[in-house]
Amino acid sequence: MTRGHFKGDLALVHHVRDSGLKCVIQCVPRLDLSLSDLTPDEAKVRRRTVKPPQKFFNAQEVAGMGKHLIRQRFPGLSDIMCDYYDGNYYHDGYLLKEVTIGTVVKPCMADDPPTLDELQRFRRKSSSGDRGDYDDGKDDEENEGSHLAGSLLNELSELQGKTGLTSTGSGDRGLMIGDTIEVIEGDLVGMQGKIMSLDGTTVKVRPNNDAALEELGGMDEVEFLMSQVRKFIAVGAHVKVTDGRYANETGVVVAVETIDGDAESDFDCTAVVLTDMTHKEISGDY
Repeated sequence: MTRGHFKGDLALVHHVRDSGLKCVIQCVPRLDLSLSDLTPDEAKVRRRTVKPPQKFFNAQEVAGMGKHLIRQRFPGLSDIMCDYYDGNYYHDGYLLKEVTIGTVVKPCMADDPPTLDELQRFRRKSSSGDRGDYDDGKDDEENEGSHLAGSLLNELSELQGKTGLTSTGSGDRGLMIGDTIEVIEGDLVGMQGKIMSLDGTTVKVRPNNDAALEELGGMDEVEFLMSQVRKFIAVGAHVKVTDGRYANETGVVVAVETIDGDAESDFDCTAVVLTDMTHKEISGDY
């Protein structure tokens, strides 16, 4: 997306219209529910100055706040029922919107591919209710972007060495599908493995070596609480910084330092990276 609050956000082309002049896109909403509680002048200022965070639309949350929404079909797409709220259409937690091609959207090019984190947001419909899903008997059905995102996730995971560094805390501790993790709590402390799935509070991991699989009685995957694991990045790994001051810098990890004495931190380690372009050392938490 190239304009407004959605500038820089990843979107999926859901439907093309008007001989390719317009399209219906699907993206993660940036909805500010507090606007309706402000005066018109205050709301106008807030729209211009505050960029709401990305969050899946939750119809129950909106209704619980006493706000009015209705269920109706998206114009021109008779098979898609949406929540209509404040002039916009929401389906499956995503925003559906008709936009003009070339002025509001641009294609993702090979030299600027979407990140793993962005693609994960199109991976699969949520069944936990935090996206405002409805019981339509298709809770396990993949959404429009699932197959595409799954393929690109696997491809980018290989290209990026299954690693990434972020300097901003998050509820998922910066973890993504495909990351290598190390267990830091419980009976399996020290075990390393690959993340196969995430659900917000837990993570499913496939152990990296056969000995660990035998010790687990042949189990292919083990489920841990998010707090029991941390991302494992080995010295010598080639990584890309995904957020913060050094976002998009790439380089080789020359040292990994454990963070001590910060119980409130969402991250456990700092990696020191020798950058490819400037050959200087930078650091990022993960």
